[in-house]
Amino acid sequence: MLSRLIYCLVVLTLLVAVSVGYAWKAESAGKLDRPVRGSGTAGNITKWIDTNQLGDSVIVEDDNGQVAIGTTPNILAKFLVVGTFDTPNSAIRGINNGTGRGITGVSQNGIGINGGGKIGINGVTTSNDPNDAAVRGISQFGTAYAGDFFGNVRVTGILTKGGGSFRIDHPLDPKNKYLSHSFVESPDMMNIYNGNITTDQRGEAVVELPSYFDALNREFRYQLTVIGQFAQAIVLEKIKDNQFKIKTDKSRVEVSWQVTGIRRDKFAEQNRIKTEVEKPENERGTYLYPEAYKQKTEFQK
Repeated sequence: MLSRLIYCLVVLTLLVAVSVGYAWKAESAGKLDRPVRGSGTAGNITKWIDTNQLGDSVIVEDDNGQVAIGTTPNILAKFLVVGTFDTPNSAIRGINNGTGRGITGVSQNGIGINGGGKIGINGVTTSNDPNDAAVRGISQFGTAYAGDFFGNVRVTGILTKGGGSFRIDHPLDPKNKYLSHSFVESPDMMNIYNGNITTDQRGEAVVELPSYFDALNREFRYQLTVIGQFAQAIVLEKIKDNQFKIKTDKSRVEVSWQVTGIRRDKFAEQNRIKTEVEKPENERGTYLYPEAYKQKTEFQK
């Protein structure tokens, strides 16, 4: 009986010791040297505003998971940033030090990246490789346009293309048809001037060219065609001071004339187009237009 009593006292003593120790540990753990405190606004993401104090950040999230910085969330954007940023700063900037993309936008059924402003999208390349580009459009299957512009397009520099045409509403059936013409190509940077003129009683006529003609052109070529009668026409005096003289063997002859010149302005002289060039090593054995070579032409047979 006595031994059982002693046993119960020992157990009770141990339980009391454990309880006191736990309480002391809990009380000690709650007494931090720098307790964390603070307050916030519902929806604002919390941030450390001091080493031991929490508060609101500028990032806000609503109940639908829409996130915004500098404004309230908007149903039009999953992530929205609003602020005043002067050039060259950006509202959002992606920097990748590797070979991947800085920013990627993908939409399964819409627009991957949409830009708006005085300049909707501005691309700048820091590369010196002629195969790189500030802006690149790729038509993955070759059926959609790699670039589609509604409005005027300006190119400051050299435009390189595989072919070209204009397309307008057909003048005879504008509601139902298009009319297309191919561009005229030349290995030279050539300008074309033409017109009609009638010679005087002596069979002579002076063709006046634009005031900038001499400054812009060199290596002139002439074509004369007599209209309405059989007569002979020659270039009596070549181009000088932006004009040239025609002579016919009869008086009062209408002549259709054409003159071409090769550009000699400073930009043209510094950027002559090479008509034949070797492909770079990494492009040899490939084609710009693979589909065109599936059926051989007479030159390839």
